[in-house]
Amino acid sequence: MKPRGNQLLWVATALLLATIAAGTAGAATPLHASSEDGYLVFGSDDGQFKWWLDGRINLDGAFFIEDKNPLGDGVQLRRARLSFKAILWGDWYAEWDVDFAEEIVGMKDTYLRYDNLFDRQGYVRVGNFREPFGLEENTSSRNIQFQERSQATDGFVPGRKMGIEVARFAPCYRVAMGVFGPDVTEYETEADDMAWNVTGRLNANFLRDEDTVLHLGVAASRRQPQFDSGRLRFRTRNEYHVNNYKYVDTDNISSVDGYDLLGGEAAFVDGRLRLQGEVIDVNVDRAGALDDLDFGGWYASASYFLTDDSHPYEWKDAEFGRLVPQGRRGAVETLVRYSAVDMSDADVHGGESTALTLGVNWHANANIRFYNSLVLVDNDADANAKGALVGDDDFRFYQCRVLIMF
Repeated sequence: MKPRGNQLLWVATALLLATIAAGTAGAATPLHASSEDGYLVFGSDDGQFKWWLDGRINLDGAFFIEDKNPLGDGVQLRRARLSFKAILWGDWYAEWDVDFAEEIVGMKDTYLRYDNLFDRQGYVRVGNFREPFGLEENTSSRNIQFQERSQATDGFVPGRKMGIEVARFAPCYRVAMGVFGPDVTEYETEADDMAWNVTGRLNANFLRDEDTVLHLGVAASRRQPQFDSGRLRFRTRNEYHVNNYKYVDTDNISSVDGYDLLGGEAAFVDGRLRLQGEVIDVNVDRAGALDDLDFGGWYASASYFLTDDSHPYEWKDAEFGRLVPQGRRGAVETLVRYSAVDMSDADVHGGESTALTLGVNWHANANIRFYNSLVLVDNDADANAKGALVGDDDFRFYQCRVLIMF
């Protein structure tokens, strides 16, 4: 029966929460409430036990200037996250993150992590979490600069999967590698085995001080189609989410033996200025006389604060963290991004697309942010959602977001 997999997922979640509760109950000292960067935290005086709730709400709107296809304007509850996080006995960290948006309960980060590895300069974790691939993907949606990640990241980067990961970090570098199975929603198999994927990411940072850093990184992943199906599909939105059209879409690619993802990333922050870019290359191996396939995408972005603020860099995670504005009136940021994706090669005509985004963000405080952006999309003739739309559709849209974090 279909509910059986859901029941197993909820049982596993209940066991994780029970472990957290039991560990907290075992603390020898009482837990005291405090505020840390806008979060209500309960912790023991010795720091061995701590737990807190982390909430996030995204209220979105998008309004299209159409070209060849009708595109519906609208609003959306993009995210409605509630996370329970805890530190147990000093060395263990547990997280349970659920999304209630779109009237669907979706599991996000759900894992247990042991932090006392390599003399506390590394960890091992098991559960459902993002694979170590890409800077934009591994930056939390609390801290991404644009409303949506680039169409190349959305189309190719694996995101969250069930697996195990080992990471080691130092002030100047970070390396992580893991073995991953399916998405948490793919919990049943019959005759076919689930596929296993290996993913790794290496990062280094230079020039790092309070408001300067040069971040470089590479990532690679060897992957198989899920459940030994031999079928693979890539598709992406044009950097919106209110509308569900995915113009660029390879449809199902058959006879796939396996595929490789290769990625490069770079970012530079100097005070108010931030530059960032990534490139992703996809190589698909097909059986028999079928040609192998080569897809790819990239983006480059720049931002500049009109206020005296700078994006903080978290070297332990090799990503950018939460901005706390310096002034009482918040922080104002101007942004631009250009992205491109190509899902056409040989006999597969998924389409090509580019997008130019111009934006202004207002970080009212550490908990509230307002996004505003204008996006200009250029799709080629093959970017037609598998024939459901008219190709060569070049449209524009304005989108906005209210982000609330608590």
